[in-house]
Amino acid sequence: MERLTLPTRSDLALHQELHARPALPAQAPCAVSYWIQADMAPERADAALAALCRWVGAPDPSPGQRHARVAGPGWELKFERHGEFVSWQLNRPLDSWHWPTDPSQARAALLQAGMLEGLPAALLAELHQPDAGRMLAAAHVLMLDARGNDEMLANCRVALRTGQGDDSHPLMGAFIGDARSAALFTQLQLGPEGFTRFVVLDFGLPPDQAAREAQRLCEIEAYRMLAMQGFPVAQREAQVLSELERRLQRTVDAMANDNAYDDAAAFADLTALAAEVEHACARTRYRFSATRAYHAIVEQRLADLREQRMVGVQTLSGFLSRRFAPAMALCESTDRRLSDLGERINRAVNLARVRIESQREQGNQELLRALATRQHEQLKLQRAVEGLSVVAISYYALGLVGYGAKALHKLPGLPAWWPSPEALVALAVLPVLGAVAWGLRRLRKAH
Repeated sequence: MERLTLPTRSDLALHQELHARPALPAQAPCAVSYWIQADMAPERADAALAALCRWVGAPDPSPGQRHARVAGPGWELKFERHGEFVSWQLNRPLDSWHWPTDPSQARAALLQAGMLEGLPAALLAELHQPDAGRMLAAAHVLMLDARGNDEMLANCRVALRTGQGDDSHPLMGAFIGDARSAALFTQLQLGPEGFTRFVVLDFGLPPDQAAREAQRLCEIEAYRMLAMQGFPVAQREAQVLSELERRLQRTVDAMANDNAYDDAAAFADLTALAAEVEHACARTRYRFSATRAYHAIVEQRLADLREQRMVGVQTLSGFLSRRFAPAMALCESTDRRLSDLGERINRAVNLARVRIESQREQGNQELLRALATRQHEQLKLQRAVEGLSVVAISYYALGLVGYGAKALHKLPGLPAWWPSPEALVALAVLPVLGAVAWGLRRLRKAH
């Protein structure tokens, strides 16, 4: 058993390194079983791997070990720990394979071959613990030696189609590899044990290419199911997005068509919408990003199969383009709708902010005009008060002049032409008024 502990890295880099490792040997006739456990607790994965190692007499693995290969009696198992799942691959040679003459028996033999036989009960018990996660994807790849047996191609097609009363599980198939060195058949139908089954007829695959083809088929099924985790998320978010888009449209329409609409209320509504969209992005960004990455891996594995059409049977890539690609397109479009809606809300928020600022500026202008009018009125009132002040001060000043004139009139020796006190007061009116007005103007200019 190989001991290896890898440092922490991104899921993509980890996937590239694990995929670069040599595939388990797979030479027809053999059965390759592959399954992944999603949300498996790291401690449970360590316990399951340790139980397997103890059963075969191998050293205990290191805690957190990411990759291991364990050889058992008549089989070899590969363990890999990925970012959000743990994968198990079991390769087991088939000692003998005899093609039954009856199509029904042949179909039963094809569906029963490759069962998980020979694995220790301790490992299976660990995989059924509550914290072992869920088996998200599983596949059996049955590789049969068809060298020199041209009838196996037709017999396999007949056997897989036998007993299918409807077209709910159509048969898919294609020649794969260089120079049609193998043929692939599948119905992507879950068996009683929860495994999807692929049948590969080997017409002359080199051993290393046979192992790679088996691993590609297993990874196509695994990453297809991993990518499909984003589909229900996209369905839920699509409904939420539709309601958010309607609310945004109502708010924008009201801002555009209703001059009396409260822009402050619109700003509050748009801010709440922006918060909801950001929340939706936060809860879906990782899932949609992972779905995009898994979809790319599926497309790459399908391209690596180099499928060549088989008369009367649709290819695996053709089937997935009609059933799998639309689900991925929904995830992609939902992710784009989230981003687009966020940008639209930001533009609407900026518009509402501009409208609020414009209204505020208009209110400031009106306030300034009101202040100017008030100051003008105050100036006029001030001038009126100043006029009254001149009269009042002059009145009191003339009173003092009158007192002085009366006292002066009582002095002896005044000439006969000296005017009376009343005449003196009358003569002083204009000079007093002029002097008081001039003094108040000087005082106002000084301040």
